[in-house]
Amino acid sequence: MRRLVLARSSSLLELGLRRVAGAARAVAWRLPQGAAVAAALGVAVLAPRPGEAQPRVVATLPDLYVLTRAVAGPAATVDLVARFGQNPHDMEVRPSHMLLVRRADVLVRNGLEEDAWIDVIVRGSNNPKVQRGSPNVIDASLGVEILKVPTGRVDRSLGDVHSTGNPHYTLDPANLPTVTRNIVAGLARAAPEHTRIFEANREAFLEKVAEADRRWRALLAPFRGARIVSHHDSWPYLFRAFGFVEGGIIEDRPGIPPSPQHLAGLVRRMRDEKVRVILLENWYAADAASLVARETGAKVLVVPQTPGAVKGTDDYVLHLDSILTAIADALREASWRD
Repeated sequence: MRRLVLARSSSLLELGLRRVAGAARAVAWRLPQGAAVAAALGVAVLAPRPGEAQPRVVATLPDLYVLTRAVAGPAATVDLVARFGQNPHDMEVRPSHMLLVRRADVLVRNGLEEDAWIDVIVRGSNNPKVQRGSPNVIDASLGVEILKVPTGRVDRSLGDVHSTGNPHYTLDPANLPTVTRNIVAGLARAAPEHTRIFEANREAFLEKVAEADRRWRALLAPFRGARIVSHHDSWPYLFRAFGFVEGGIIEDRPGIPPSPQHLAGLVRRMRDEKVRVILLENWYAADAASLVARETGAKVLVVPQTPGAVKGTDDYVLHLDSILTAIADALREASWRD
C-alpha cells in the first residue's frame, strides 16, 4: 500500500523526497567515511519510476562499459560492442554491431583511436544520434592528461601507433573523476530527467574507487620504483599511478613481432637493471615474452588489460584488484629470489 501511495505521490511529497536525497548527498560530502552509504541512499531514493523511459547506451570497450554501467545504474540500459577479453586491435566489424548501434540513444567511445572501428559501425548503423559531432556521442577522454603523444611523422610503418596518444587512460584511478564526469554529462544530455541519479551513482562509485585506491597504494608501497617490462605499451597510466618504472617494451613497433636485435637489446637492459617481471596481456602470444624470461630469469605475468576478460572481474575495482595483487605477488616473489 505504501508503494502505491509513493507511486501516486503529490508534487509536495516529491519535493520532500528531493530534499531527503539532497541532504543525503550533503552528509556524504561532510562525512567521508559514510559517503558511499549516503550516496547509495541517494540512488535508492532517486531511482526511476516504473514506466519511465531508459536511454539505450552503447559503449565501445569493456573499460568504458563498466564505468558507464556504474554511473547509469538502473536509469539506462548499457550494451557493449567489443567482447570481454577481445583484443580491440583485432576487432572484426559485423552486421550485429551495426544493429546494436542503430538502436542506441548514446554512444560512449574512447576518443584516442583504440576503438577507431566504431566509425565504420556508426556509418553502417544509419543512426543520426551517434554520428560524430552529435551531443549523444561521449568522448570519455576529454580533459584527461594524455601520455605518450607521438611527435613527428606517424605512419603505418611504425605499427599500430596511436597518433593522439596512449589510449589506456582508465588504468589510472586518478583519471576516473574526469572520465565519469564526461559520461554523466553525456547521459544527462540524453536523459535530463535522470541527471540526479547519474550524479549520485557517480559519487558513490568514486568513493568506492577511492577506498580501493588507498588499499592498492598500501599494497604496492614496498615496490615503488620497481621496473617492469610489458609486451605491449598498455600500462603507462598504471605505472605512473602506482610508482612503477617502465623497464622496456617487447614490441619495438606496436602490433608487429619484435626483431631479434630489439629483443637482444632488451635482454641486456633487463639484466643490467635487474628487471624481474614481464606483463603479458592475455590476448597476445607468449612466445617472445617467454624467450625474454628464459634469458633474464624474469617471470611472465599474464594479466587482462581490460575488465571482464577473467571471470569475476567485470567491475572496475575487481579488475584492478586482480592486476595489482598479481603484480605485488610477482614482485614479492622476485625480491625473495634476489
